Amino acid sequence: MSVKCGMRNSGSGIAVRGGAAARSAAGATRRVKFGDVVREVKDKIDRADNPYEFYVAGDHMDTEDLKIRRRGRFATDDVVPAFTRVFKPGQILYGSRRTYLKKVCVADFEGITANTTFVLETKDENVLLQRLLPFLMLGDRFTDWSIKHSKGSTNPYVLFGDLAGYEFDLPPMDEQKKLAELLWAANDLKESYKKAITATDEMLKAKFREMFGDTAGNSKNWPMPKFGDSLNGIENGKSFVCQTVPREGDYPAVLKLSAVTYGVYQPNENKAVLDESQYNPKIEVRTGDLLMTRKNTLELVGACAYVHETTPRLMLPDIVFRLDVKECYNKQFLWALLSHPDQRQRIQRIAGGTNTSMVNISKERLCNLPMVVPPLSLQREFVAIADKAESAKANLKKSIAAIDQVMKGLING
Repeated sequence: MSVKCGMRNSGSGIAVRGGAAARSAAGATRRVKFGDVVREVKDKIDRADNPYEFYVAGDHMDTEDLKIRRRGRFATDDVVPAFTRVFKPGQILYGSRRTYLKKVCVADFEGITANTTFVLETKDENVLLQRLLPFLMLGDRFTDWSIKHSKGSTNPYVLFGDLAGYEFDLPPMDEQKKLAELLWAANDLKESYKKAITATDEMLKAKFREMFGDTAGNSKNWPMPKFGDSLNGIENGKSFVCQTVPREGDYPAVLKLSAVTYGVYQPNENKAVLDESQYNPKIEVRTGDLLMTRKNTLELVGACAYVHETTPRLMLPDIVFRLDVKECYNKQFLWALLSHPDQRQRIQRIAGGTNTSMVNISKERLCNLPMVVPPLSLQREFVAIADKAESAKANLKKSIAAIDQVMKGLING
């Protein structure tokens, strides 16, 4: 892919096309090994005399997201002894386990990480620009190399020595600066869209609180019958013998728990059911369904998703409820109500089970849980506001996806 800055596909990494004058002024593109231009920083602290407040673990880092959005505190958390490696602002944190996840972050504060997270920096800013390094590491070829050279099957990991052998074409410094400027500008624009999405979510939460008050404490004194009185019934799916991979073609499939867990229905999160005789149309997911996870971790159990649209022949698993709602509720409002943190906490409190990592919600306990029923006209008013907010968020997400495509084109050539 060619862009105005003169980038080209080198076949092995980031490269730039420039004329003879540019090459003579700023040097020529040359082949280098990763370990020749990048160092692993192994500065450590004594945990008995630790001056740092924050630490970063692997689950604080997100896939293909350069920003560290979460962090732990030594003062409040039980941190295992492996967290001794120091990182500073501007250095790169790289998750060395399951490298297909592409956990590459740029630190904007100082702290500690574990030895399974590499702390990396360029050896010489006059050779490889530090601001370009994270994008190099997000490239498909770098990821393919790290996956190919990883060890282990259950929790594969890569050593820095394995990464050091990765070869790529290093552009002249003037072209590195142009490319880094383009990539960071695109990343900053993407961040602004993400902030707009977050602001929209916060606005919607504030509007919900303004219209409905404390729904757990029923501060508006609306009817609060047992939840079962507002339902025609609760249905859950079945267990299936199925593949571990998503379906292809028109095979029936069963939803994975992740299709519902995070509050937005994701029909692509499914597993193929290759035995046609297992298909059961009675538990097929339908547009307009309101789904709830029956079994999950305590933090995630009871998560809800509204099915705006779906694909045919997707069935419910036995760990997901379908709520058949009476006319006293607008389904989309009920989705917002059940997803509100106040209600999520109430639902989590009725979960039980002997397995400490997975808990269950019984139909009986769910039906006996008192649930506020605001006026239907007010429910519909909120849904209309929420629909406009979701439409705005959808446009922002499309813009983010378009930026991601541009950035991948710049990174991969």
